[in-house]
Amino acid sequence: TSSFDPAGNILSLFDKYLDTLDNGQKKVFGVAYAQFARLDNELIVYQPLGKEHSVNFKINAGAGLPYGNSEKSLPYDYSFFAGGANDNRGWRARSLGPGVYKNYLDTNSTATQIGDVRFGGSFEYRFPFNSLVKGALFFDAGNIWTIREDTNREGGNITKDWYKQLALAAGFGLRFDFDYFIIRLDLGIPLRNPSLPKATQWIFQSNDPYIQELEDEFGSGYETLGLPRRFTPQLHFGIGYPF
Repeated sequence: TSSFDPAGNILSLFDKYLDTLDNGQKKVFGVAYAQFARLDNELIVYQPLGKEHSVNFKINAGAGLPYGNSEKSLPYDYSFFAGGANDNRGWRARSLGPGVYKNYLDTNSTATQIGDVRFGGSFEYRFPFNSLVKGALFFDAGNIWTIREDTNREGGNITKDWYKQLALAAGFGLRFDFDYFIIRLDLGIPLRNPSLPKATQWIFQSNDPYIQELEDEFGSGYETLGLPRRFTPQLHFGIGYPF
């Protein structure tokens, strides 16, 4: 499936009649209007393996270009995010990315991270335990990026090396099939975090470069700040299959 969302182009025809904010944006009813074009694509492939076994693939690719009256970023409702029960399950929803931005070093970072570009994919092998309980093994990859450099989130903009900045996760899921609806529990384990120092981006690599980076930034008292562990499994609850 694909969706295309243009916005603000008709309003821009009347810019000379609209009031201007201090930052130069035109406003309607006192609020700056958004101007952008956004394309989002999703491809899902389902391949049965016998009666109740299957392999399932999903690829998401989307981008939005803010311009004109919205030069810096997409509106929040049209921005992309990564992580969560239906995306990269090694991260909480909206906590992944953008790019290689080190939010764990930024004391002013927010819990919600959004971007203008996304790419991600998921693989699931689904199988039954019995008529009620189903299982799944999954592998997720993905990230988000900003179109332009964000001075508050260094490393978050998309570059030619975007494919080297994909976060990877794997895990196991339980699905309780009640015929009319499915309750889902997925345990996602981060395997690769591209925002970490290169020598510690993979789960099997040493933790020492990460600790050193924290000490260099915050000093020996970094442990009192409640900073995240390098790789923390995430348990997700959902209704229905993730795709």
